[in-house]
Amino acid sequence: MHGEIGVIGGIIMNFIWDIALQAERDGLSLDKLFFQPSEDPSPCYEQSFTCLNQSHVDEVRVEINPLMRFAEIFQYLLHPDVFFFLEAENQQCILYVFDAFVHVLTEIDLCHGMTQREFYVRQIRREILWGVFGRTAREACLTLNKEQQLAVAEELLNTMQMGSCLDSFCRIMRQLFPGCFIYQVKKHPQILYVYLDRVRDVALEKRWNLLHDTFLPMDMEVRVFWETHFGIMGVDVTMQSDAIAIF
Repeated sequence: MHGEIGVIGGIIMNFIWDIALQAERDGLSLDKLFFQPSEDPSPCYEQSFTCLNQSHVDEVRVEINPLMRFAEIFQYLLHPDVFFFLEAENQQCILYVFDAFVHVLTEIDLCHGMTQREFYVRQIRREILWGVFGRTAREACLTLNKEQQLAVAEELLNTMQMGSCLDSFCRIMRQLFPGCFIYQVKKHPQILYVYLDRVRDVALEKRWNLLHDTFLPMDMEVRVFWETHFGIMGVDVTMQSDAIAIF
């Protein structure tokens, strides 16, 4: 995404966007991080971890050097003379303002190098998680990891642009249910049989309902089979005794 030095999950995190991406990999969302100016910053790095080669974000409080790239924004706000003449509660207020500013700058940093389409996909993902597309969609997406959520958002963007279609449904099904099989009746193309090689549970059923309700045309009739495949003449793997779904 970025052309600047900064190895995620490797030797060093240099810039604030490095820290944000690695924090997400470590299970800390960006909104949980609290950025604060470092008391002893390095002039060469934006991050100010105690260990230069630290490769994980272990705490929600993250110290950075705000003057490396953003001196024009912070040089007055964080000037020692300004702090000296402020009362303690006002000093604390400045630190919260600083954190808010850095979060905005981080979001801008993370958008650098994005295509317009990628920006739309990420915004749709946020809106799903915010509940804009309904509680059912939100709850289903919470059962997915970030990559899967982005895949759903991308196919949802396709659906917004071109309308519901079987191709979108099949693509997203292969990503969220890799071992699935989708059968279309030749004489009745609007009828589908879907086999999911999973044991049915609440989380997987939420995913299935999300894909079924979102990506299939309204005139499609679907019957889904969980865990056990229905028998197909001539296909031996589906004709095993005691392992055939009742059709």
